[in-house]
Amino acid sequence: MTVKINTRKAKERTTTKTELMRQAKYGMFVTDSWSGPDRSKLNFDVMERKLSFDGIEIPDKKALFREDNSGKPVYLATVSSSYPVIKHSDIVQKIEEGMSFKNTDIQTILSKDGSLMTRLYTIKDYSVEVRPGDEISPMIRIVNSYDGSQAVGFYIDAVRLVCTNGMIATRQFMSMSYKHFGSKFNLNEFSHNAHELIKGFRSYSLNWRNWTNETVTEDRVELLLNYIPKRVSKMIANRLDNNFDYTKWGFYNACTEAITHDYTPTRAINADTKKIDLGASITKMFATKFYWESSIDDIVADLKKKNKLKVTEDDEVMDVEFAVN
Repeated sequence: MTVKINTRKAKERTTTKTELMRQAKYGMFVTDSWSGPDRSKLNFDVMERKLSFDGIEIPDKKALFREDNSGKPVYLATVSSSYPVIKHSDIVQKIEEGMSFKNTDIQTILSKDGSLMTRLYTIKDYSVEVRPGDEISPMIRIVNSYDGSQAVGFYIDAVRLVCTNGMIATRQFMSMSYKHFGSKFNLNEFSHNAHELIKGFRSYSLNWRNWTNETVTEDRVELLLNYIPKRVSKMIANRLDNNFDYTKWGFYNACTEAITHDYTPTRAINADTKKIDLGASITKMFATKFYWESSIDDIVADLKKKNKLKVTEDDEVMDVEFAVN
């Protein structure tokens, strides 16, 4: 089967924001989510079809489809002809084969008509008590896509058991991802590495435990907020009263609580992914020594250099201009 592109219709298709909203309302970019271990909704086949234009085959592109419950094809994406399809169900099944966690909460999110998959495992058996009454559990996040928007990925995040506010581990330390490039991806190796990352969770959690004993001044907190996007930093500032206890841990709690409860991403098909990415960026700042060991003067100088502070003529900080790193 070849998917044909009609010249006249192609010229007429100028997709506007209004049209995208209308398409979303009537079934385009449909999102589905559920709780529990069921993975039957991930088992759909992905069909590849050649593309042609006015009878001429397009050799370096192909279209991907799936079937809906009625047997009708649902368009997923147009990708390179060399783009290998790695099925959601194959990745999840392989990784779950080596999982023996009994006390685990599972949530799955399928977006863009099944093109993008995120599966989350909150593993309570591996929880670590950071300080009395305050525990965190690792959250495994498996992601995959059929449209090239997301590489095959495995991440370990973290969730606070106290209020489940979505605390996020430093992604650079506990993550791996592979782009869809043919034979370079080895599912067995991917699964093995995933289990090795899980084993390392307890050692990484020591970072958070140490933060409970690290003192942070109000002046440093006010300056560090300048490294965070303006809309989010205001939300964090509003959360300081109930969280900040002059420790790095208290400041971190305010950040993660604001991201989880106050922050609503705009222009994002998958809001959860956007939140996780923002949390990972902020956590990277908490794990970087410069922000905590440098003097206040050095922090101010760095903010000026990056044009994130307004200053008066006598070089005193007057107001703040936020910018995204």
